[in-house]
Parts: sequence; C-alpha cells; structure tokens
Amino acid sequence: MKTEQTRPEGEGAASCPEQGSRWLRGAGFAALCVGLLAGLVLYLPWDTIWHLGLRQYAARHPELRMSWQNVDRAGMLGFRVNGFAVEAAGWNVSPRMQWVDVRLGVTPLLTVRVDSGGREARLVYFDSGAFDAQGQVNLACLGRRDIQGSLDVRSDGVFLRAGNVLEKGFLDLRGVSLTLPGNLWLGDVALALAYQEGSLRIRSFTLREPVQIRAEGTAALRPDALLRSPYTVSGEVIRGRETFPFSTAGVLGDFLGHAALSE
Repeated sequence: MKTEQTRPEGEGAASCPEQGSRWLRGAGFAALCVGLLAGLVLYLPWDTIWHLGLRQYAARHPELRMSWQNVDRAGMLGFRVNGFAVEAAGWNVSPRMQWVDVRLGVTPLLTVRVDSGGREARLVYFDSGAFDAQGQVNLACLGRRDIQGSLDVRSDGVFLRAGNVLEKGFLDLRGVSLTLPGNLWLGDVALALAYQEGSLRIRSFTLREPVQIRAEGTAALRPDALLRSPYTVSGEVIRGRETFPFSTAGVLGDFLGHAALSE
C-alpha cells in the first residue's frame, strides 16, 4: 500500500516570495545601471571631451596646422566645431569653415555638414563604403584673395575602408560666376568628373562666358601630390556659328596658380 508524502506546510509558499524578492533586487540594480548610464550621457561635458579629442588629433598630425574657435552642440555621438581652419606647408590653399558638424551612427555611419559661407554642404557615408555629397561651397573658404564665387557640388561613389582607397566616384561642379587666379572670370561653368581605378576622366567641361567652350579629357592622379597630377583636355571653342578645335595639357595645380594665401 502506497503512502502519500506531503510537503511540509508553508514550504511552497515561502519559496515564491524569496524568488520574487531576488527578481525585484535584480530589476532594481538594472534600473540603477540604466539611470547612471543615462546620467552620464546627458550630463557629461561632451563639448570639452570632443575639444580635447580634436587637440589630441592635431598633436598627432603636426604637419597639419588646425585651429578652431570652440565646440558646441556636442553629445556622445557628435559635435559641431566653429571657426575651423587647417593649413599645411606646401599647400597653396588654407580651408576655413564657419562650422563643421559631425554625427556618428549606424546607418549611415557618418554624416558631416559644412558651412563655408553660403548654403551648407552635406556628406553621408555608409558602412558599405558608399558615400553621397551635395550642397554648395563658397570658394572664399579656400583662404585665397584671388578665388571667389560659389560652386554647387554633387558627388557619390565608394570608398573602401579596408584598403583606405577610393574605388570609384563621380563629381559634378557648377558655378554661375567664378573668379580664378590671374583675374580669370568664368560665367556659367560646369565640370563633370568620373574616377575609377586610379584614372580620372573629365567627362565634360562647358563654359558660356567670356567664351563658349565644350571639352573633355583625362587626368592621371598622383595621390601623394594631387595638384601635380597631369591632365590633357581637348574640345572646341564656339564663336558665333563657327567652332575652333583645341587641345591643352598641364597639371591640376595650374587652376590655382601660385598666388599667396590671404592673411
């Protein structure tokens, strides 16, 4: 004959409150950690942290003379730096921006917005290596007295992080009125460039004033000395109903001349 074993009275009832108490303690500890993390994110002096980070970057790259006024609109994943400028020995330009806004994320990985003194320009970079840029750049930001005007910019392509190289890219530049070194004035100018595997193709160059020009060409880029990259261009000059063929060659730095930087 089987005998029925009974659990001591109160044993099951006692275990439930004990398990519930452990759960509550765990939940309370997790809430405390979340609260501390939120406090760090919200109240850390991120502007100071990013400022120090920029100073460390500048110290590790003494060949670049970087300066800025201040850092604001800062958070854990981004900041804005105001009055940013950079120059280096051998450069004949000195880029200066009213502000540069940098934001990190997942998709996209990086978003950079720049105000060079006109409409802003924006660059978006994805984890696949693809990038997209568009907006307007004021050429006065180059720090040259003899370069004036604004360019509408549109670009896209793929930059491989693994090899730190540009795989392919497209760049479209358009300006209504530009002044270049040597008092060269250009009206209604457009330039379209395509890059792939180290070769740059000048897909089209058009100019309406002071003369009408249609041209195309190629350039062999030198990453170590970009402005010394050689190019060849051929096309035609249009005068009334007549066209005159032409061809020319040089280096990309010819467009910037050798005038001194503005003070």
